[in-house]
Order: sequence, then C-alpha cells, then structure tokens
Amino acid sequence: MNAALLVAVSAAVCPASAPTPDAPGFTAVAKLPAAEAMRLNSEGKQLYRQERFADAREKYRAALAADPDFLGAQLNVACSFSRQGRYAEAAEIAATLIRRAFVPWNREVLEAADLGILQDQSDYAKVQAARSEAAVAWGKLVHDGILFVARTKPPLSVAGQGVLVLGLNQELFAWIPETGRYVQVTAEDGRVLAYAVSADGRRIAYLLAGKLVRSPDQAVLLRGLSLRMLDVPTMALGKAVPISGDVKKVQLWFSAAPALQVTDAASHTSTLALVDDRLESAALATRWRGESVVVSGAGVEPGKRRIARTKCGFELAMQKDAAGLWHVLASPPGSKPFNLDARYGAGLAGLPFPQGEGPPRPAAKQSEGKP
Repeated sequence: MNAALLVAVSAAVCPASAPTPDAPGFTAVAKLPAAEAMRLNSEGKQLYRQERFADAREKYRAALAADPDFLGAQLNVACSFSRQGRYAEAAEIAATLIRRAFVPWNREVLEAADLGILQDQSDYAKVQAARSEAAVAWGKLVHDGILFVARTKPPLSVAGQGVLVLGLNQELFAWIPETGRYVQVTAEDGRVLAYAVSADGRRIAYLLAGKLVRSPDQAVLLRGLSLRMLDVPTMALGKAVPISGDVKKVQLWFSAAPALQVTDAASHTSTLALVDDRLESAALATRWRGESVVVSGAGVEPGKRRIARTKCGFELAMQKDAAGLWHVLASPPGSKPFNLDARYGAGLAGLPFPQGEGPPRPAAKQSEGKP
C-alpha cells in the first residue's frame, strides 16, 4: 500500500488510533519536544540575552525545523523582532502562532514581557484579528471533540497531613476521534479539577483547584475552589467565581445554567447556580439534564462513557497502567482498544488525586518561550 493510500485509509477510520497527518491540533497531550529542538532553542536564548537577535532567530528557526510542534521557539522569534523594533514582523509571527494553537499560545502572547510594547503599536491589529479568527476556529474543534482532563506534567504529591496545594498540572483537552488529534481547551496553570457541559455543547463549566486540608480523624476538605465558564463558540472566559469556605464535596452539572450542590465541613448541603459571574442560591429541584461530576477529598472517581457519533461509536473508560497512572481507554467495537495519548495521566471528567501513584515520570522543561 502506498503512503498516500495509507493516509486516506487511516483518515477514514473512526475513532482514529493514530493522529492523521496535517490535521488541526497536536499528536499528543504533553508531547515531549525533540532533544535537538530543545538544545537549539537553549542556544538561541543565550544569544538572545546577548542581544544578538538575528543569530538567536537562526537557532530558534532551526529548533522549529527539528520539531515543528515546539512552539515556544516561534514565540521567541516574535520576541526577538519586537526587541529590535521590527513590530510588523513580530506581529506576523505572533498572529501565526495564535492561529496555529489558540490555547495556550494566545495567553502566552498576551503575557510575554518582550511583546508588551507590541501591544501599543498599530501592527498589533494583526494579532487582534488573528485572535478573533483563531478563537472561532478553535471553538469549533473543541465543540466537535471529546472532552477529558489530562495532566501536562507530573502532579505534586498530596500525601500527608496539613494544608496541601493541589498542584495537579491538569487542564481540559478535546480529542478529535475522526483525526486522532488533540487540542487544549484551558490554560489555567494546571488547576482544572473537573467540568460539565451544557446540553448543546456550547458552554463548559469547570472547577478550579485550591488546596486540600487533611487532619487526623477528620474528613478531607477542599479549600479555595472556584467555578469558571467558557463560551465554546467564541472561546470567551467568564470570571473565576470563588466557592466560599471549606467543603467536603462538590457536585457540578448543567441545567439552564451551571449548578453546584456543595456539602460543607459541617455536612450541610446547599445548591447554587452560576448567574452573571456570581453564585446564587437555587432550589434543590434544579437537577441536571446531562452528566454530573462529583469532586471530593479523593478527587474525581473513575468513570465510563459511551460515545455515538455520525461516523462511529465507541466506549471510553479509565484504567490504571503499571505505574499507577490513570489513562482514558478507547474501545471501538471489533477493534483493538487504545489509550488516548496523555503521558502523565488522564480522566474522563477529572482524576483521582495522586495518592499511591507510582513515582512520577520525568517532566520535560517545556517553558522555553518568553526569553
């Protein structure tokens, strides 16, 4: 079978167990950059600090050639142009980066210190236009994908007693079963715990982590949680709305709006609805129309899901690997099951907290942008 025919055949398989070439998105969650790309990018950063910007760009572009998915190097190219006052070129590179991967690179472009001055230039209109276009295109990918929570690098331990930071390194992703590729949905510094989706798939509400409070002979409590909503067609974010007090358990679902059932430290239960970026008391009769998710002091319990799409149907379930990491297993009827490619762990609606997991796998140094 020739290569062109092989690509055509693989693209027709749904769900795709391997990524389709040249489709939007990425081939894996938390893909490790090629070692050569990281080496070249590091050399570029040394030249950048010496203000040898043209030489630095050669290294950054070589890094991109070695690994086209290593987009930190592309951000560095944009920063180098900005530092030289070449704002039109900086804006063009930044716009291309945002179109390639709206999440997380839209935020990275916004926060890059060496692109700050670009925002005051007329050329920044190119970036703004790219941002608007890319948000819509990315939103369509998210809407058409299968959502799940995955870790972008190993989590911090939550073993022991006391007040523990929930540094779980978890974000929301979408897997496109027709192409086998992945798109990132959130950029919340790894704080995503769990999510729920509206019936029409146009809104996603997700819980953000705070801290875990563990005391001897006491129930494990969650502290500093918040709720945020994403409008999928525009990729516009609402405010992160705090959930007050320490809580034993939170159940999240969608009715007309995102709703929560919160059990506090004294075991009192209240029902809240998210209205105009604030939580308001709601009747207990406000029940969910679709799936709900529960977060407790143990995290999110493993789950299963049956997927029925126009082109294919399959089941998703969570299972542990030999190292104790949870993964999402796709089981097409009559075909071999396979894991979604998330090297540090993944879950359908969220993940159990990492108690008793095997030793974390080494994390790559991926913060290679913003020199």
